[in-house]
This record gives sequence, structure tokens and C-alpha cells, in this order.
Amino acid sequence: MHQIKLTTPTGDTDIDVGELLSVRLPGLDPSPILLVDENVLSRHNDLFSQYPCIEVPSGEGNKTLQTVEYIYRELVKLEVDRSSLLVGVGGGLTTDVAGFVASTYLREVRFGFISTTLLGQVDASIGGKNGVNLDGYKNMIGTIRQPSFVWCDLSLLKSLARKEYVSGIAEIIKYGAIRDVGFLQYLKDHMSGLLELDIGVLEKVVTTSATIKVDVVRKDEKESDLRKILNFGHTIGHAIEREKKVLHGEAVAIGMVMAAKLSQTMDLISGSDVDLISDLVSAAGLPAHMELDPAVIFQNIRKDKKKSGESIHFILLEGLGNAVVKSIPLSELKKILHDLC
Repeated sequence: MHQIKLTTPTGDTDIDVGELLSVRLPGLDPSPILLVDENVLSRHNDLFSQYPCIEVPSGEGNKTLQTVEYIYRELVKLEVDRSSLLVGVGGGLTTDVAGFVASTYLREVRFGFISTTLLGQVDASIGGKNGVNLDGYKNMIGTIRQPSFVWCDLSLLKSLARKEYVSGIAEIIKYGAIRDVGFLQYLKDHMSGLLELDIGVLEKVVTTSATIKVDVVRKDEKESDLRKILNFGHTIGHAIEREKKVLHGEAVAIGMVMAAKLSQTMDLISGSDVDLISDLVSAAGLPAHMELDPAVIFQNIRKDKKKSGESIHFILLEGLGNAVVKSIPLSELKKILHDLC
């Protein structure tokens, strides 16, 4: 098992990466109330059904204030108070919702996560961002508050749907692209092991990804500057996700390739750098390209929370492993999208 500590002004998180971590639930004090993804509860009923459980409906369409309201009412029924412990069990949707609920119910209840998806373990469950969508726009309403713990239980990944597992690899590639070129080479050499759920490769990949994110969040918890680089591929990716209804990782994969091509257009990286990212995306079984309507993508980007006035903070690469934040006028981005799409 690997352990990582995240320390921030708003709280500390103990992050554990390993197998069979969920068996430690009986050792928690107080005994937890679980907010569990409905599919996870169905697949792992033996692990979680002995605790008070609130089922969280799966699917991005349920990441809403209506779901939050339903959970609030269930907490009232369970007589949850400020001494209680909530534990979100599931992927990024569930941990986002659980963290938002815990941060707002009774003005704060202690909480932790058991992350059950690859995407959640390397990204969504770490860093304290908790929120819900509004009218299909990603994470428009939320908080930043750190969970007490995150357990990345690798054994739970074996029951994950193949497409969902592969989707998580996009965020892993992102970490190498923005922060660690050596990690990109590791992924190139070990992609087959990652796809086969080789436990040694998984431990290395999840731990490295989590460590990179922890380092960034520790330096900039509230996303005033450095943390913005974690959005590499996400500005276009979120617009694709909303328009095409594809998985988050699939949309981010395309967004990263497009952001890399834009970086090349601005003479920040080489064509071979773009090819490495595109080849890794394809090797993982993720899409590197999709037919897109640039006008529709642009209108979705206009609603992105990273927009500031008539510009948007866009993450580019100034060499592999070195992400930079550029403010791009929306009028210029509109022209760029016509060339990229």
C-alpha cells in the first residue's frame, strides 16, 4: 500500500492506494453513513450493505441539485448530525456529490471517499473540489473542502466496465503531459500492463498521478494560478462531453490532442510531441479525433466556468511536462476552433 498526505489551509487528506482497502470500514469511528453509487452497491453488496446506505443514482444526468436535495432528505431521516461521518463510495460523480452534500449539510459534516473508478482514483476524488452540474454545464455549483481520507481500492477496479476503466486513462496521460515527461515514457512502455490491470503497473500509475495532483493542489488549493493546469484538455473536452454525450475521459482525450495541436500552432511544442500524446491516447483505446461542429463547441465553451470576461484561461504545453496558462480572447478562440475541428 502507498500513502500520500495532502495538507492544505482548509484541511488534510490521507490518501491510500492499494488493494482491499474497503475492508477497513469497520475500523472507522464513528461508524459511517455511506453515499453509494447504485451500481457499486449492486456489485459489492457484501461490502457495503451492512451500513446505512443512501443510493446515489449513476449517470452524469443525475449530478444535479435535485439529487443533492434527495440526499439531504435521506440524511434527515437517518438523523445525521455534525458528529456523523459520511463516506462517498463510487466514481467521480458520487464523490463530487457526496463532498458537496457533506460540505453544505448542517454547514459541514466530516467526510471521506472510497474511490471505485480509475478516473476517480487518479483525479476526481483528490483535491477537495465538490460540485454538481447546472443545465448540463459541468460543475457550475460547488465547494472546495478536503475529505479526511481517500481510499483508492484497486481491487474494485476489476468489476468496472471496460469502457469506463479506459476512460480514466485520459487523466493519467494528462499528468504526464502537464508535469512529468518521464511518466509519459513510462505509460508508453507499460500501456499494455495498464490495460490488463497489472497490479504493479496500476499501483505505480495511480500513486504517481495522485502524487502529481497532490503537489499541485498543495501549492494552489483554490485554483488561483497553478491548479489551472489540471484543466489541460478540459476546456474543449467539457464542451465535447456536453454536446456528444460521450464519457468524460473520451472527451478529455480529444481535448488534450486539440490543445496539443494548438500548442504546436503557437510554436510551443513540436509535431513529434503532439504525436506522442495522440499515440498514447490511441494506444489506450481512447478517441484522438471526432467530427465536431466548431460553432456548437464554441457556444458551449462560452459557458465554461474558466471564462473571464471576453477571454478564457486555456491550458497549453510549453514543451512536454510543462503546462502553461494562456488567456485567449474568445474571438480568437472562435477562429482557432474552426482550424482545429
